[in-house]
Amino acid sequence: MARVTLRLVLGCGLVAAGVAAAAPATAAAEGTSGAQTMIQLSVVPQDGGPGRTATLTCEPAGGTHPTPEIACAELADANGNVSQVPPRPGWFCLQVWDPVDATASGYWRGMPIWPYSETITNDGCARIAHGHVLDF
Repeated sequence: MARVTLRLVLGCGLVAAGVAAAAPATAAAEGTSGAQTMIQLSVVPQDGGPGRTATLTCEPAGGTHPTPEIACAELADANGNVSQVPPRPGWFCLQVWDPVDATASGYWRGMPIWPYSETITNDGCARIAHGHVLDF
């Protein structure tokens, strides 16, 4: 009887461990892995003036970014690749040369984001160049 009980306990333990191990894989396949998104954004004038920075978190949306829900939705459409987020529709920027360097680093759903570093014509253009992502 002791052997049967021991086998039953060990068997239940292995089944429970298998279920626990499979749960994250199932969640990841469904796109709700719980892996955090945290992206550090910066726009810095090349002339040495004061720059601006923001932190963007997604799922749930937050951080210091003023419109995290919109920026996260745009990044979701681009699979976390800032350079693939299109410009804001209906907005135009004046091509006045006062260049800024825009960068983004961090993690999208637990994976490192595509490297992003770009020189943009001016701060106004940076704010619309990639949707709402750099508008902070």
